[in-house]
Amino acid sequence: YNTQGDKTPVVAHDKLDGIFFKQNIINNQGVTFDKIEGIESANFKMNEVEEYIFAPMSDFPEREAYVGFGFENFDKDLFGTSRSGNNTIGAITNTASTPPAYLDNSQYGPSWFNPEINTSAPEIYKVNPTDNIAELIAGANNGDFLHLDEGEYIISKALKINKKLTLVGASSVTIKYTGPAQTPLFEMHPKGELELTELRLLGNKSQFAFAPLKENMSSLYNLKVNRCTIENFDYILKAYKFSFSEHIDFSNSTLSNCNNGLELSGEDDDKGDYNAENITISNCTFDGVAANVIDYYRGGYDESTVGGDLKVKASTFTNCGRKETTGILINTYGIINVNLSGNTFSNNKVKQIAQLWGAQNNSHSNNTITNSGKLVVEENLKLKTFY
Repeated sequence: YNTQGDKTPVVAHDKLDGIFFKQNIINNQGVTFDKIEGIESANFKMNEVEEYIFAPMSDFPEREAYVGFGFENFDKDLFGTSRSGNNTIGAITNTASTPPAYLDNSQYGPSWFNPEINTSAPEIYKVNPTDNIAELIAGANNGDFLHLDEGEYIISKALKINKKLTLVGASSVTIKYTGPAQTPLFEMHPKGELELTELRLLGNKSQFAFAPLKENMSSLYNLKVNRCTIENFDYILKAYKFSFSEHIDFSNSTLSNCNNGLELSGEDDDKGDYNAENITISNCTFDGVAANVIDYYRGGYDESTVGGDLKVKASTFTNCGRKETTGILINTYGIINVNLSGNTFSNNKVKQIAQLWGAQNNSHSNNTITNSGKLVVEENLKLKTFY
């Protein structure tokens, strides 16, 4: 059945020896076609019993079901209706009045996946410095907003992000992290999606601003930072092996006085793995980031993986890379898609801004470079392993 007829419902590109049609019917909407033995025209209508699921509006008692190949042993139709005494042709013996049980989404897919879309409106929480942000985050629902009033917020333990949340600051909002060294202010958990706007994040040079879990990252996380200031952290973002993000986006933000920037080289076993699919840096200022300013690494030579996508546009890098052991400010080793455009590099103590992969979709344009080494393009990667 189709809503439009077809002059050639069966197309044979070769001989059909050994292929037979038996007791089939077709509603070809009145369009004639070359006769095919075993396929007869019939006028019948369909009923949409569920979205995208159609069934004939009536049975075909005048047409005998084919006997053979064990078809006669099927005692139920596609929807579970008994064929006893009503074994007509087709996968469905009658029109279902209710959605068939096999379309119950709860019966399929992994236990952690919820196919139902949450249509409830997000909650907007008004937060002031005396509130417990950790408790508010824990109690919030997926998609909720936290609006932070002006002031300084002291956070002593990592804030766990395991849902979609947006934190928006009023003017002069500082989140000061006093937690232990080598821990993140925002700890990204599986399915965590965090968006920050108009906030100042302040560390003590020993912690991380953002980091996923070291283990058990069973699902990806996403991070978006807009119009924020991030200062005095050991790492702005520290990725670990087996962690993965679909989108990491920094825009209109200042990142300064940090030991390390965005470290996404946790997959160091050179098997083609990497830690993020899409990274976008737009209209940002990096100032005094000592090493790993943007370290986006994809090791190995596995061309079957997509390969990552990095865009760095209209951003400024000043006094960065003074402790960079590789001598490269922006490391994009093995990343397939790289675009560096409209950036300014000034007084960065490195040998190279970047080493782009000419054989792939790596490009640069309209960048201004002063006392910051060269921007190098090499056609092929230097191999680390000889096969």
